[in-house]
Amino acid sequence: MLKSFDLDIIKRAIKIFIIATICLIITTIICYFIHPSFNELKDLGSTSEKISDANGLERVWKYIFNNGFQVPLQMFILALLPIPYLYLINLVVTIILPGIMLGFLINFDIHKGIVGSIAFIPHYTFEIMGFCILASALYLLNKAITRRFTNLFRKNKKENYAIKTNFINVIKSYIFIALPLIIIAAFLETYVADFIYNLMT
Repeated sequence: MLKSFDLDIIKRAIKIFIIATICLIITTIICYFIHPSFNELKDLGSTSEKISDANGLERVWKYIFNNGFQVPLQMFILALLPIPYLYLINLVVTIILPGIMLGFLINFDIHKGIVGSIAFIPHYTFEIMGFCILASALYLLNKAITRRFTNLFRKNKKENYAIKTNFINVIKSYIFIALPLIIIAAFLETYVADFIYNLMT
């Protein structure tokens, strides 16, 4: 199936994933040395409270709806603006917030923090890789749109990129790679993460 895709999208996604993971680790380390109050940590975690309150398949569906539909739609809309890398905002937030929480959690309780970090790895890998695939495809679409826009103000026009081709690549990358990864991540986050955490604490 991968033969039908632009392999550069996958290669770029892997690079984005590596950078994102490095940012997550750095954020976690920095926040480990910050000493927040319990209320600050509680407030930080309140953003996902509605999803966490759900159980079983209801929780899975909420994860899929949020991460599989809402977030990609936001990224797509931002990619339509002729501003490079604006569509990465969602990915950055998705990386930074868990990094902050993990750093704070390790600070409060090193055992639970490390266990929480281990439990976080499976769904993180699939979810963020899904976002990275989408971001990689959106990079080309946004580049094509930005080039068309900037050419409007240039005397010497640069070669335009094919918007239609890149749009199709975005759809294919989302449907066949990104969304399945995010769906798997939803199940992992609902069942596997809790299982690992409860097993090790």
